[in-house]
Amino acid sequence: MPCKYCGSEKVVKDGKVKGKQVYKCKDCRHRFYENARFAKMKADKNLIITALNLYYDGLSLRKTQRNLEQIFGETFSQVTILNWIKKYSKLVKDFVVTLTPQLSGLWHEDETMLSCEGRNVWFWEMIDEDTKFLVASHVSGTRTLEDTIAVFKQGYEQSKVRPRAVFVDGSFVYETAFNKVFYTMRKDTRPELVQRVGIRARETNNIVERMHGTVKDRTRVMRGLKSFESTKALLEGFTIHYNYVRPHQSLNGKTPAQAARTEAPCTWKGLIDEATKYEAQLLAKATSPEKVEKREMEAIVK
Repeated sequence: MPCKYCGSEKVVKDGKVKGKQVYKCKDCRHRFYENARFAKMKADKNLIITALNLYYDGLSLRKTQRNLEQIFGETFSQVTILNWIKKYSKLVKDFVVTLTPQLSGLWHEDETMLSCEGRNVWFWEMIDEDTKFLVASHVSGTRTLEDTIAVFKQGYEQSKVRPRAVFVDGSFVYETAFNKVFYTMRKDTRPELVQRVGIRARETNNIVERMHGTVKDRTRVMRGLKSFESTKALLEGFTIHYNYVRPHQSLNGKTPAQAARTEAPCTWKGLIDEATKYEAQLLAKATSPEKVEKREMEAIVK
């Protein structure tokens, strides 16, 4: 039986609490029950996984709540379900940014407007042409040079390599932002910025335009878009669902992550398990005796 925190097989029995067997991991030192639950959660993991799938497939919180009750006979508040969604979207997001997708290098970038707290916010998207992988997504209350730079930087950090070409519309800020992030002295390695306007822009960016439609379909029922931070968390989760969980007809039933050969799980359960292990590894490194001694010495010096 693997540890539910770090996935280690070095697990031993460690007594009982209220008649229930407790286990202890020799690697991460966590104690836990074997109860079909994610770490530190009371609800069954299948409930949480189903909630994530239903919500990001387009159901509202109310309909997700009703389906959980009908399928599992369990009743949870909409606030509880929303907290699950935000928690695991954040957990998995911290893990997937460490992965390196194999992309075509032809990226299409655009942004669309959404409503949040009675005002408009911008959702920026950058999609790889061949794999349909959402290389970067960004939520902002403005549409400035800094926001454009943030999108380009995120795409570079996710792919770990410069693109071959980036297709955008005719906005004047793109060239400056592009040069700040992707400029190189060597012309043979310099990416190409393709700017088009009017009908040619729509033809060039039809991939990302279809993505806009998908986003608007999903956010229309996302009642959690009541604060900027909630909006960011939910759209990050939507990006994960789009890239890793949702199969695409244009990719012959594969997910963009599978098309990009990331070797990542293609289910929320698998992603959460891997993200939990990754979090445990980071915690173990942060609390290693060497790290603790170093922090204590730094504190003494200060």
